[in-house]
Amino acid sequence: MLREARHARGLSLEQVEAETKIRRKYLEALEEEAFDVLPGRVYVRGFLRNYARFLGLDAGALVARVDEMLSPEEVPPAAQPFSGSTKRLPFKWPSRRLACAATGLFIAILLLWGAGWLAGLTHGAAYDVVSRAKPAGSPARSSPEHAGYTQHRQTSSSAPASTVAGNSKPEGVNLVLNVTDETCWMQVVVDGKAIFTGEVPANQSKCFQARNHIWVKLGNAGVVNVQVNGRDLGVLGGRGQVVSREFSVSTQG
Repeated sequence: MLREARHARGLSLEQVEAETKIRRKYLEALEEEAFDVLPGRVYVRGFLRNYARFLGLDAGALVARVDEMLSPEEVPPAAQPFSGSTKRLPFKWPSRRLACAATGLFIAILLLWGAGWLAGLTHGAAYDVVSRAKPAGSPARSSPEHAGYTQHRQTSSSAPASTVAGNSKPEGVNLVLNVTDETCWMQVVVDGKAIFTGEVPANQSKCFQARNHIWVKLGNAGVVNVQVNGRDLGVLGGRGQVVSREFSVSTQG
């Protein structure tokens, strides 16, 4: 059915690969019903749904038909019913990358806490020295630097809150991609570096953060809700539509 629909539209496998972003060998495997070539059941359903939708076929019916053809997936050992006997699983140490990340995070927290404590201690000591050096009962004298600091504080405090809020700008770009239905192939480039490429199933979210800009390409834009810096942009296109967008600090989405 897939091959006949493709020939009816006069499309080659190379053209379908360029439009759907599905590799040619996977397209051939779907047409030949060689499902063992694909990485797994999730990819079979996702690629078949996107390919069928691209050709204008009933994607749901084809996915249901393939599910009937494929044998049930084996149940993982962890999900098998309890047989009455207990088996001790070997303890696995966390990976070196995870351990290094946790250690670095812990050291960063200690450094931030130490810097804050030292700043508070230094400020308190300086205030105590000035208070002791000032004679009792002497009138308060303000130096030019102190007078300017006081005036600056008064001016800042009297400025409207809207002016202060208007001058603040969000730091970087925060992007949230929430797949609400079906699956979506996506590619994300953060500050010129490819961060993620692959299929994301329904009810899954991907979050990305950049200093300057984020470029994203969605293979099924109609099922992805997009949020940029807390602003809900909704979907960027229709179901089955391939959409590319770039979000930067200057445009703020």
